[in-house]
Amino acid sequence: MTDPRPRPALLWRDRVASTQDEAARRAAAGADLPLAVATTDQHGGRGRLGRAWIAPPGGGLALTLALRTTLPAPARSWIPLAAGLAALDALEEAAPGLRAAAGLGLKWPNDVLAAGDRKLSGILVEARERDTVLIGIGTNLRGPVRDAQGEPLEAAWLLGADGLLARSGIPAPTSADALARTLAEALAEALVRRTAQLEEAAGDAEAAGLRASYGMSCVTLGREVRIQPLGARGPGAPHAQELTGRAVEIDPSGRLVVQDPTGVRTPVDVGDVLHAGLADRTG
Repeated sequence: MTDPRPRPALLWRDRVASTQDEAARRAAAGADLPLAVATTDQHGGRGRLGRAWIAPPGGGLALTLALRTTLPAPARSWIPLAAGLAALDALEEAAPGLRAAAGLGLKWPNDVLAAGDRKLSGILVEARERDTVLIGIGTNLRGPVRDAQGEPLEAAWLLGADGLLARSGIPAPTSADALARTLAEALAEALVRRTAQLEEAAGDAEAAGLRASYGMSCVTLGREVRIQPLGARGPGAPHAQELTGRAVEIDPSGRLVVQDPTGVRTPVDVGDVLHAGLADRTG
């Protein structure tokens, strides 16, 4: 049986300011969607919460998929989480065995972490116009990874002696470019596949099987966490101030449910999550 889902076109750019902006421009100009824009030389990228995403040329793969959605805005809350699952799918497809060997998992909502809470990939989801969604993914290819001030970050990357492939005993591709292009194709197709699951279930992550898959992939669950005030939903919101507690559940809307020491549970829909120590996953 042929797959009815559209195969995404992949536009490779040698250098671009922002794959997110490039994909948005092409979508607004009437390009056929889904469309992915990818590069290993992005000089104006951004991540969640307005942060800059910085990587030297060849240091990271940046990809944005632009797609149309039929879901109404309230039913799109699982798209960022589905994107995280797609990133895990693609990494495993590009480097079979990597997920288990490197301990890859998702920090809520969709950062890809390797063992030791080292960030490998970050994801930014944005809505454009009425029915267009942009899903941007940045993945570290080489390290060390540094912030805007040049300070080294606790991060993971794929290539080199200290990369996840070498550390996991997984054969590296013939070149960094070969890995980047293989991963880009896998990401674009996995994003279409995972978001299609959500579309086909009318946004119901439970019916789509996404909630169960995400729960098994989320390394935030069962841990003590701290939610920074950036996660507030406005004045008077339950977590307008810093919230600490144990991450106990992903609710049907994709929110992280945090239980404080008194037993009060608070659903968090956006926020900057910091992991503390590993807590008992039972109970």
